[in-house]
Amino acid sequence: MKVYKNKISEFLKGRGFYMVLAFCLIAIGVAAWTAWAGFSAPNTAETPEDSSIYSVPETTDQVRAEVETEPYSSETVSSEEDKTEDGPIVAENFVYPVSGAVLKAFSNEDLVYSNTFGDLRLHIGLDLECEKGSSVVACGNGVVVAIINDALLGKYVEIDHGNGIVARYCGLADNVSVKEGNIVSAGTKLGLIGEIPCECADDTHLHLEFYQDEIPVNPEVIIEG
Repeated sequence: MKVYKNKISEFLKGRGFYMVLAFCLIAIGVAAWTAWAGFSAPNTAETPEDSSIYSVPETTDQVRAEVETEPYSSETVSSEEDKTEDGPIVAENFVYPVSGAVLKAFSNEDLVYSNTFGDLRLHIGLDLECEKGSSVVACGNGVVVAIINDALLGKYVEIDHGNGIVARYCGLADNVSVKEGNIVSAGTKLGLIGEIPCECADDTHLHLEFYQDEIPVNPEVIIEG
């Protein structure tokens, strides 16, 4: 027995020690690989039959196609305030808003004298003479789009008469008879005559402005056709 132990001791002191060490390292490596393989192996029993739900889009165009919706279009939106059941409100026949004579004509080219400012300037409206407190009516069918208290034009009602025609009824008293969004017809009362600051040196009148596609036009041409 003592001889056997001496042989083992001599073997471990020589190349045998390295052989044993190498064997141990190999055994540890095999055990580690086996454990890792078992951990990372897919669980095919729980994988759904339809694996397409895990597919990745190949291009950015495919991604956009999956997430984008139909772009918003303003053409699909309509305003009930601007339309009736039969379509947009459009004035076909116009009337004068007051019955008075023309006090000052429309002029967008030649300068006319201003009694209030004492100088020459353009006059892009039509002044219709009338008594203070007299009624002012709409010239035609339309929608009230604004009620403004302006430092120069005084209180005015702006009406969209359709086809790009917008009218301003200027120099009204404070208590107007309509509100923004109201639909009016030719002859609908808008309010009473008050004062117009930029023309206060003239006789009492209504200052009427018409615009065609935002360009000032002669109200007499629109009203009389």
